[in-house]
Amino acid sequence: MEQDQSEHRSMGPFGPGLEEVNNFFAAQDFPAEDGEVFYFYYQALGWCNENGMPLRDWRAAAYQWLWNLEH
Repeated sequence: MEQDQSEHRSMGPFGPGLEEVNNFFAAQDFPAEDGEVFYFYYQALGWCNENGMPLRDWRAAAYQWLWNLEH
């Protein structure tokens, strides 16, 4: 139950942790290196999108990131 709640909690002001991002990428069958690039990219942006708007859902951004890697 605790893991379920952590999956649906809102993102804190500092974004997800690197381990959480790497676990997400691994669950999608992508290497940790791709997760690290995603993490550090959005970390540098302050967990905002390219327009400066805060990410509401980092997982949605990660799914888009993964789609872009595949296409």
